[in-house]
Amino acid sequence: MANPNPVKARLAQRRRRRAGDLRALTKAVWQAIRDAETALESAKTNDERCRAIHAMAAIANSYSKVLQLGEYEGRLAALEKGLEEIKNGHA
Repeated sequence: MANPNPVKARLAQRRRRRAGDLRALTKAVWQAIRDAETALESAKTNDERCRAIHAMAAIANSYSKVLQLGEYEGRLAALEKGLEEIKNGHA
């Protein structure tokens, strides 16, 4: 018998997934860059080269944004620590 409410089942499955973190995202995006480089190196036609170059440009843009987020995360943590020290009177 088919599931009478497949949407509900999919939503429940989605909620069970663990949230990712910035380190895992950085690693995954870097691997995508390496894959795009491999595709570019093995491209035999101009169309394949153009597709690989486009993929490389897109993923490089994503990678730069991930690096910015990492920098912002570190800076925010430092600010929060400083604020906590001020609240506790240790500044």
